[in-house]
Amino acid sequence: MSTPGPITVLDVGGTHVRSATWSPGGGLGEVLDQPSPSRLRNPGTPVAELRERLLGTICAAVPRGPGGAVAGVSFGAALDHRSGTVYGSAPLFGDETTPLDLRGELRARRPDVRWHVVNDVTAALLHFVSAPHRRAHRKVLLMTVSSGIACRTVDLRSGTIATDGCGLQGEVGHLPATARLAGGPVELLCDCGRPGHVSSYASGPGLRRMADVLRERVPDRWERSLLGRATAEGTAFEPALRAALDAGDDLAAELLDASTAPVADVLRSALCLDPELDELALSGGVPGGLGPHYRASVLGHLRREGLYLTGERAPDWVTDRITVCSPGEANGLIGAGLAALDGESPAAGPGPDRGPADAGGTEADGGVTEADAGGTGAGATHPAVVREGDATRLRPRPTPAPGPGELSVAPLVAGVCGTDLQILRGLRDDGAPVLGHEGVARIVEAGPGVADPRLVPGARVVVNPTHPSDPSFLLGHNVDGMLQARMLIPENAVRDGLVVPLEQVPDGNLPALIEPLAVVRYALLALRAHAPDTLLVIGDGTVGHLAVRAAGRWLGRPVRTVHVHHTREGLEWSAGAPHRADHPVRREDLEAGALAGTLDRGRVAVLVATPAPATLPGLELALAVTEGAEVAVDLVGGLRRPAFSDRFPGVDLAEVRAANCGGLPVPPVVGRLTAADGRKVSVLGHRGVANEHLEYAAAELCRDPERYRDLVTHETDLAGAAGILTGLARDEGRTVAGRRLVKLAVRTGAPS
Repeated sequence: MSTPGPITVLDVGGTHVRSATWSPGGGLGEVLDQPSPSRLRNPGTPVAELRERLLGTICAAVPRGPGGAVAGVSFGAALDHRSGTVYGSAPLFGDETTPLDLRGELRARRPDVRWHVVNDVTAALLHFVSAPHRRAHRKVLLMTVSSGIACRTVDLRSGTIATDGCGLQGEVGHLPATARLAGGPVELLCDCGRPGHVSSYASGPGLRRMADVLRERVPDRWERSLLGRATAEGTAFEPALRAALDAGDDLAAELLDASTAPVADVLRSALCLDPELDELALSGGVPGGLGPHYRASVLGHLRREGLYLTGERAPDWVTDRITVCSPGEANGLIGAGLAALDGESPAAGPGPDRGPADAGGTEADGGVTEADAGGTGAGATHPAVVREGDATRLRPRPTPAPGPGELSVAPLVAGVCGTDLQILRGLRDDGAPVLGHEGVARIVEAGPGVADPRLVPGARVVVNPTHPSDPSFLLGHNVDGMLQARMLIPENAVRDGLVVPLEQVPDGNLPALIEPLAVVRYALLALRAHAPDTLLVIGDGTVGHLAVRAAGRWLGRPVRTVHVHHTREGLEWSAGAPHRADHPVRREDLEAGALAGTLDRGRVAVLVATPAPATLPGLELALAVTEGAEVAVDLVGGLRRPAFSDRFPGVDLAEVRAANCGGLPVPPVVGRLTAADGRKVSVLGHRGVANEHLEYAAAELCRDPERYRDLVTHETDLAGAAGILTGLARDEGRTVAGRRLVKLAVRTGAPS
């Protein structure tokens, strides 16, 4: 494609018009969000005026420049794929169905722009299916549940989105539906003006109308409920509902189940009619805002009444196909860019009206994907995020063919870890130009002499990053890591079993959590021997949050959890998380005496999960607040050599931590150290984990994904990762795109 710079992309909905620039190499720029001039926001405004204002808003978002511009528009309406004609949109225009030639009107106002218009669900679907791990799917359905409801299905074998005689597909929000609340039927109007549609009950406005019905029918229950009390105190409905669900409020759960029933009916019918659907995804503000609660509610309906016979004989066949999109996983802005990019391609053929139904394949992103990386050997290259001073850049790297005993693998999902940030910020002197030691990869090619019969092309594997006895292999530290489209695993790592095949791979971006969760399993199993009553976690990064969530499973007994945060922002993030510690506190509050009289008794296990500069201060804080208790400490955080503390005179704690490496020895070495105050403290640490910890962590993420999913707060592609890491290297904060970063997942072939 040859365009004059990045593409302007817009996502037009009933509540917001979002705009940005996007390119396959540079990813998504800063997003401008402005209120939508819609019927939903302006109920008394004539439709003709709404349309004029909306067209003006769209045109004004595209900058002028020499040589013209390219724009991709994701538009929330029933829209003819072939012509760009809008038939209707209840959130935008109410019950008005006079056709609007959107593409023609935009061209008339801005002839200098090459306009590419797609339905908003189509755009989200194009981005969703561009993820490399979905390329093996036959068909994928994506349903958006927001101010309106619609879905699209793409056949990935042909790369097409089928449409009917009007160029439409999946306007499920206007299918007939029924709902019940508080023991009786409910009939509500849809925003299109007709009663009893799926959107009447399941859209964002529909869910609020259902809440109004519930409040009228059972006023006493409503007033007693957490949801009722929160809204009466002035909390907005959406956060009040999420908080009530987090707290297990029965009335909130009843409301959500009533609202999701029509959605489950649609999904059930879709699978009944088309068993080739390999994944059915739910996106939009309602599922995104309610996260695991929404998925659990939908799955509850499908488990109670699934497909005939299949629901009884193979219930997981249905439920395993349901995904609630993570933030950024189905981005309409990026999808609009993909559609525009494909429409600008010479392969698109003549004429500006080629529709996205012809361009719905997974290769439409125009960026370097797993398939684009090519083969191995002389002249072959692949994209990689390469360190260059205090920045990272997306650069081509040679792709060597694997030699004897070696493996060439394609990372699928990689995680960015706190250690990576320490390297970028100059706190460590590791030399690998390409970072990344967390995630899952696919074997592309095996060199001669690879003995393990499981290590064959196509196998999904996790690479244990730490060799227990050979310091020459430390993935992402002294060996190029996973932030690239191809990675060569050397013979010593393959021979010694550090490439671990996975029978089951966690879905979505959860593979980014396998390695840190394995670290947590190692730590908690080691601390389990202490039989603690309390787990004190110092550090609010990924490992700290994972430890809080897994404590009840892996410590072998019920424990109280105390989670120490370094900043107010971290504490506020935890307060809104669905799974949090019994006592989340800030470090300064703990130093000032918070929880005084509770941590200085009984048996306390301490997990110090901090960056290297904060490990000794974290240990000293833990010892200060637990005087009087029986204490065992695991130093998960790094330590600079030598590492001495006044709490343990003469003891190099870095040596204590280094006694356990790569899961060896078994059981781990635990030092029984005498503290300066005379008490005996059990202290251990570890670098790396054993294969069994990685396998168990992967299984845990498959078993209970919703317990951990929200910890992956950000997702991007390689180009996006280069920009994000550069920003993090130059700024000590942990805010990306306006949100706190806990874990960044990088898909090597997915757009940012």
